[in-house]
Amino acid sequence: MDPNTLWAIVLIAIGAALIILELFIPSGGLIGIASVGCFILAVYLGYQAGETTGMVTLCVSVIVVGAMIYFALKLWPHTPLGKKALPSADDPAGSITKPLEHLVGLRGVSVSDLMPNGRIEIDGKSHDAVSQGMIIEAGASIEVISIESNRILVMQVDLPHDESVNLETTNEVEFSSFEDDLEQTMGD
Repeated sequence: MDPNTLWAIVLIAIGAALIILELFIPSGGLIGIASVGCFILAVYLGYQAGETTGMVTLCVSVIVVGAMIYFALKLWPHTPLGKKALPSADDPAGSITKPLEHLVGLRGVSVSDLMPNGRIEIDGKSHDAVSQGMIIEAGASIEVISIESNRILVMQVDLPHDESVNLETTNEVEFSSFEDDLEQTMGD
């Protein structure tokens, strides 16, 4: 057997192993690039051994890469890294929002200006938040109005942090006329 053919077979095996290794070791794609390099070098060495050997090496490489990618996609959701990165099938979006749902309705203080993004503090914990359409200055009282995906949506409130709003008792509004206000001002 030609040494180039032997090296091509070894490089195909190494390339396949590197694809599987990429699943378990987060390398930022470096292991995947090394895998691609192994397959390219294997095809090159196959063509060095002869045209037929080169074509066979190319076909085997394509089949092995396809099979490894297929099995990697099937295997990855069951790895520890895959379980953290992918949402569960039972609750695809809820797992992101559930840890934040308890914040809805709570009040806090803006730590930085929200234009519209910024930092808020609720019960001594700091969070990233988004204001509802307007700029909120640092130090202003805020209330969490909703959670959208992983974003905390807040609005500015005029009441102090520990004061609550009872909408049922605030239905009555007293109106004063302009003349009454003017008379009070002129009389002083």
